[in-house]
Amino acid sequence: MTEDLITPAMLIQIELAIASTRDDRGCLDLLEIEAKRMTLTAAEIDAAKRGASFDAITNIAVKFALADYADDAAGITATKEKLATFGVAAIAPHLHALVQGLKLPASI
Repeated sequence: MTEDLITPAMLIQIELAIASTRDDRGCLDLLEIEAKRMTLTAAEIDAAKRGASFDAITNIAVKFALADYADDAAGITATKEKLATFGVAAIAPHLHALVQGLKLPASI
């Protein structure tokens, strides 16, 4: 059930936000194409690249993912509380696993 809350639209918005944080132009280009194919509007794509969403739960999920990606403990705590307020705190571990999979390996 909780994994169903992480919709393809939410996932692409999280990926756009993280790729934007990394300033990964190649990845952003591909993600934007995919987002348009999924019928996200230009405004939704731009919001995601700025780390936000027009959907309340997706907005919090994006902010949680960015905080997790940055290892920002205060941000993680604050967004977990907001997820709990919306009754979807159980998606936090799934979002964490997703973010860990998106982290680039350390340079050798």
